[in-house]
Amino acid sequence: AEWETHTEQAAPKDWLYVVEIYASWCGPTEAIQSTLKKLYTEYLGRRLKFLLVSAEIADSLEKYRLSSRPTFMLFKNGELLETIDGVNTPLLKKYIADHLTEGIIDEDEVEAVGEGGDEED
Repeated sequence: AEWETHTEQAAPKDWLYVVEIYASWCGPTEAIQSTLKKLYTEYLGRRLKFLLVSAEIADSLEKYRLSSRPTFMLFKNGELLETIDGVNTPLLKKYIADHLTEGIIDEDEVEAVGEGGDEED
C-alpha cells in the first residue's frame, strides 16, 4: 500500500506525511476536509503530503476499525512523530509547522513522491 511506502524507513527523505486513518464504515471525517485543503494550499510546494487511509487495508491498523473518531498520524523519514486522536485542528496545524522541512521542492521531487491528497481503501 502506498501509505506504507511513505511511512516506513524507505520513505522519501524529509517529507512530512499526514495520514488520516478512518474506519471504512463511517468514512473520512468531513468536518476537517476544508481545513486539510487549506493546509495543502498553504504549504503547496513544500515537502508535505496528506493521505487518507482506511483502517481496513492493513492488519497494523486493526485497532482503528471500530472507532468513529479519526486518527491522524504524522510521519517523517519513516518515523512516527505524532498521533492525534480525533479532530484537533490547532494541534494538527502546530505539529505540521513543528515538523515541516524548510524550503521549496523542485519538480523532480514532486514526480518521485507523487501528488498530495491520495486516498487508499
